[in-house]
This record gives sequence, C-alpha cells and structure tokens, in this order.
Amino acid sequence: MSIRSIESQLRPNKYSTYDLLPPTSDFVFCRIFGSEKHKPVLISLLNAILKGRPHVKDVQIDPTEHKRTSIDGKTVVLDIKATIDDGTIVNVEMQCINTGSIFARSIYNQATIVRDNTIITGQSYDEIPKIISIWIMNESITTRKECMHEAVYMFKKNGEDDIEIMTDVTRHFFIELPKLDLEPQKVLNDIFSAWMAFIKDPKTIPQELLTQEPTIQEAFEELEYLSHDKQSRVDYNDRLKALCDFNSANKKSKEEGIEEGMEIGREEGMMNAKIEVARNLLNMGLSIKKISQGTGLPEEDIQEIQKKL
Repeated sequence: MSIRSIESQLRPNKYSTYDLLPPTSDFVFCRIFGSEKHKPVLISLLNAILKGRPHVKDVQIDPTEHKRTSIDGKTVVLDIKATIDDGTIVNVEMQCINTGSIFARSIYNQATIVRDNTIITGQSYDEIPKIISIWIMNESITTRKECMHEAVYMFKKNGEDDIEIMTDVTRHFFIELPKLDLEPQKVLNDIFSAWMAFIKDPKTIPQELLTQEPTIQEAFEELEYLSHDKQSRVDYNDRLKALCDFNSANKKSKEEGIEEGMEIGREEGMMNAKIEVARNLLNMGLSIKKISQGTGLPEEDIQEIQKKL
C-alpha cells in the first residue's frame, strides 16, 4: 500500500470537528470503559493489552471502593475493577499526571484487593486470585524506551542462577502514552495502537478504523454522547477543578516543605556554629558562664560540650 493511499485513509474521522472530552481524564475513561453497558469495549481493550495472556471472553464489572479497615486507615477507590472469565481480577487505572508514586500505588492497590478476597480456613494459599494491574499514563514515568512494560515478582541473579520469574500471580502493566509509536499504518493494523491512539487523541482516529473495529466505534459514540451531555460536562469540569486544586495544594505543600527545610537548615547551621565557638572558647579557658553569655547557649549544653572535649 502506498503512503498516499494510507494518508487518504487516515483523513480525520467525522468526530474531529466536535469538542470531544479527553479519554485521558479518569472521569471520561471510566464512563467509557467501566460501564456495564459497554463491556465489549473493556474486553477489547484488555485483549489488546494482554495479548492472549489470558484471552478475555467475558468480564464482570465489580465495585471499585475498598473501605478502610481501621479508623486511621485509607479507603481505596479504583478507576475500573473487573473479574474476567478465568477468575483473574483486573484493575485498570487512567492516570493523567505522574504523582511520583505510581509503582507504590499499584502494589498497594493489589494488596488491598488481596485483603478483601481473604481465603478462609482450610483453603490453600494457591486460591488467592490472580490480579492484573494496568496503569495507562499520560506522562512518562520511566526512562525505558518502549511504551508498555510488564512487571512480575522476579528472582534476581545470585552468582549461580539467572533472573527468572518467581510468580506471575500478580502482574503490573505500565503504559506510557507519550512513548507510543502512532505511525498511521500501525494504528490501522494493530488493535493495541488503535486503542492507545483513541485514548491519547480520539480526533486522530481514521474513519476506516471506526468501520472495521465495532468496539472502537462504540467507544466513540459514548465519547460523543458524554461530550454533548450537559451534566457530563459539569461532572467533567468538577473533576478537572478537583484535580487542579489537588495539584495546586501539592505544589504549595512542596514549596512550603522546601522553605521549612531551608529554615531548619539555617537554624541547624547557626546552632552548629555556636557549638563550634563554644568549643573553641572552652579550649581557650573561658568560664562556662561567660561562654553562655557570649553564645546564647544554656550552661547545661556547654557543660555537655565540655565533657566531649
């Protein structure tokens, strides 16, 4: 197929003139992929990512809230949680901002899911459900070159044995949208690239792809509905404002933390300087009382300094 032919097929789809909401918003993402009525859309996305390991035939959309188990505990609310036909639990998260704690959060989410799927007396630990976490990131979080990375528990090299998988009962997928290769022909011929292109920028999806992939067509129709529904717009804007407020508060907290750290550093520096002066004056034979008057240090502290000379 010629480049010109490909380019003609990749003309903007009919939705590109609309003001579409971004699927990289967790609110929009969950409405499209986490809805009971759009289960085929979620199944298609999961199969595009998992590539047959396992192949998903059906899903059950599960509650996403895991309540805290202690007064000072943390309630966890997932974006999408589903159980697929082989019993594996899948958690899909859409993360538009790199908070710097993605890997820890993925582990914590999985641990919470395990906690709430407690095995009972007499059951084997082998009956703990398999759990797959999928994080789709709108920012880069690693220095790795590819866009998708799978992590499982591994044995490290020990001088005698090479790296090998310890268990794949828990698996983590991290997808970095900025690193995607969205070459036109690849988007047309690879379902994973097609879904990622839809999530990253739905306006770039060609009309031909919508025709040949019914689930992507279904996702587009839901996205168009959300984008033109007044209440959905209000909910989206509320979510966007909440994220902006959260990020602003985090930034302020970090700035205040830096300033507080600098102030503590200055105070520690001044204290160290006073201690050094007191030590020198003690070596010169000055009295503890006079050193206290000169440095501002309590006499008890100077006595402690003197013991260490």
